[in-house]
This record gives sequence, C-alpha cells and structure tokens, in this order.
Amino acid sequence: MLAALALLIAAPADPVAGTWEGTSLCQVRPSPCHDEHVIYRVKPSAPRHYRIDAYKLVAGQEDFMGAIDVAFDPVAGRLDGAVGRTGRPMGQLRLMLHGTRLTGHMTQPDGTVYRLIDVTKH
Repeated sequence: MLAALALLIAAPADPVAGTWEGTSLCQVRPSPCHDEHVIYRVKPSAPRHYRIDAYKLVAGQEDFMGAIDVAFDPVAGRLDGAVGRTGRPMGQLRLMLHGTRLTGHMTQPDGTVYRLIDVTKH
C-alpha cells in the first residue's frame, strides 16, 4: 500500500489537464468577434488527446462557448485541433505549452489569424 502511495505521489502531474484562464483577443476587425476573458477546462479524452470546454465570462458568469478536441505533441509542446461543428469547420486552434501558460491562436479556414489566446493554469 505504501508503494502504491509513493508511486502516486511521484507520478508527474498532467501538464495540460486542468483549468486555464486568460484572454482571447480578436485580430480581425470589423467582425462579429469580441475580446473575451476566457476559462478553458481541459480533460484528457485519450492518450495525448484532450477536450477543451471553453467558456467566456459575461457579467461574472461562465457562458459555455463549445468544446474543442485537440491532440497534444509533447515533444513540441503543442496542442492542435479543429474549431467548429462536424461538417462545418470554422478554423484551427494551435496552442503552445510554456509551463503553466498556453499561448497561441485560432485561425479561420483560410489561415487568417482570428484570435490570439493567452491563458494561465490554475
């Protein structure tokens, strides 16, 4: 029993899973896009794959924006995933892991950078 506890304590924490909070800033103006204070709740969905449940804060309340499935490349420290509904892609999400910070962007289908994202892990 002590050996199992020691392994549990020694196991490295998942660098991606958890709650992340920060900003998502528009880069295309004019557009329907608005700068947002965001919260991302990230959970593993398969080995090296995660689901990001994205929320924006509106009047202090979390407003669910949608889920994004991403793949994690641990060597590059990069998360990549498609944004939008099946059959209706709205672009790509690419985030780089820097310890307890994720930075990156969301692009439109034509590659135009639509949002810059900067979030910190809680």
